[in-house]
Amino acid sequence: MTIAASTAALGLLLAGCGTNGASSQNGTANTSGSTAANGSNASSTANLSFYFPVGVAGPLAEIMTKMVDQFNQGHPGIHVSPVFSGNYQQTLAKVETAIQGGNPPAVAVLNHVAVYDLIHLQAIEPLDSVVQNGDFYPAFTQPAVQGHVWGAPFQRSTVVLYYNKDAFKKAGLDPSHGPRTWDELVADGQKLQKIGMTGIELPSDGTVYWTFEPFATEAGQNLGGNDGSHVNFNSPAAKKALQFWMDLSHKYHVMPTGIQPWSSAPTDFDSGKVGMILHSSGSLASILKKANFDVGVSFLPKDQNTYLTGLGGGDMYLMKGLPQSQHDAAVKFIEWMTSPEQAAAWSLQTGYIAGTPKAYDQPAMKQFTQEHPQALVAPAQLQYAQPELSTYQLNQVQDVIDSAIQSVLDGQAGVSDALDKAQQQANTILAPYQGAGN
Repeated sequence: MTIAASTAALGLLLAGCGTNGASSQNGTANTSGSTAANGSNASSTANLSFYFPVGVAGPLAEIMTKMVDQFNQGHPGIHVSPVFSGNYQQTLAKVETAIQGGNPPAVAVLNHVAVYDLIHLQAIEPLDSVVQNGDFYPAFTQPAVQGHVWGAPFQRSTVVLYYNKDAFKKAGLDPSHGPRTWDELVADGQKLQKIGMTGIELPSDGTVYWTFEPFATEAGQNLGGNDGSHVNFNSPAAKKALQFWMDLSHKYHVMPTGIQPWSSAPTDFDSGKVGMILHSSGSLASILKKANFDVGVSFLPKDQNTYLTGLGGGDMYLMKGLPQSQHDAAVKFIEWMTSPEQAAAWSLQTGYIAGTPKAYDQPAMKQFTQEHPQALVAPAQLQYAQPELSTYQLNQVQDVIDSAIQSVLDGQAGVSDALDKAQQQANTILAPYQGAGN
């Protein structure tokens, strides 16, 4: 069974997704499909707006529209209108603006690390019962924040390493696995260079902290604290990790210098220009569809002791203060979207990790993973997943660390100076939130 065939069985298009990019329909509600059917029943229909981030290239808006239409058609008393609102940072900003303007959406898929800002705005309701009944992967629901689980896992991912198995064979490498350590990453990259390929690309534009953080964690410490108000941007671990990234280009010569675009890494990989890339597990479907060689997927290489990776992606959030009819309809929509059946369908079409292990028992998913075992690497890597950087004033704090990393990669600053400055800036931003009563 081909990838296209496995998803065609669901009647939807195949697409890849990740963390950066933009929507072609930013800020516009979709009114296709079942809109007309609901129009005659408007007075008895619970109308919900649903903000959704389009995070990478691919027909994600079309896939989501069809999914929402399917829900609407099966629930005559509810009508959901998706609003495609840009990437995660843009969507969070638009939701915050809508909340402050008194017109929030009923449901939104937002970066799962936006939870502190949303709680501070008193914008969301806990989803403890939904999550308790949903049998989600524990890595996606822990740790609790202020004693609750606030988001239902929907489109979640980890950072994985993609490698060209055909190129590995040509370079005399074992194609059954990718590099298992940082040292092996360098050695494999050097052998790929010898056959005329770039060894590795680590995307570094946009929200680069996401692909960088697992390296810092492997070196000894996460970028974030555990309370939303402290960060570890200038830890010895972060400095070691960033120096390793620089060494890949300037010492070992296995990675291009400068800032590497997120969006071009899969293209460079599919075209055979580069032998290995780090990217979202959510890019798997697109990569498998486009590559004309045998694609390998592996855990992130470890520094010394153990594999580690970061979590990414979005949760579904329920906004506070909805009328009871809308509230109940919104909960039903969230439960339907995160059910094993829909989680399997979404994962098949996008490459995101299904939020619940029960999704992998669905017949279509079983058939797909038998044909494409690469899809099982990211769920298996969840045992090594560490919490992603999550703070108050999330966009500002992310911008600080992203700018620091990029200034180093672009040759504008040294590792230690850039990360020390980032720590100071983040401390200033987070100072009002430190202590009790956040």
